[in-house]
Amino acid sequence: MLLEMYKLKDRHYYKTKKRLDDAQSWVDGFLETEKQIALSDRVTQAMSAEAPITFRFAQLVMLPTICLSYIKKILVWRSFKKCKKEIQLLRKELEKYE
Repeated sequence: MLLEMYKLKDRHYYKTKKRLDDAQSWVDGFLETEKQIALSDRVTQAMSAEAPITFRFAQLVMLPTICLSYIKKILVWRSFKKCKKEIQLLRKELEKYE
């Protein structure tokens, strides 16, 4: 009741605030990494135009790795969406203190 009257910031507020900052930092890093991966993918596609037979052969040889990379990308995007939802919930939690 005292907390509601004066809106005191306790340990929970500061831990939640730190968790929110860490989550936002992770999202920013994730988006920057995704931009770099997209750039790398465009370079790979440009290389395929220069030597299509070699490129297709390399893709065939690396097919298991390509499949695992695709699955990993799906799981990482799921983590990204989960983190964005967590940020929304943490902001709502912190609004109680303001």
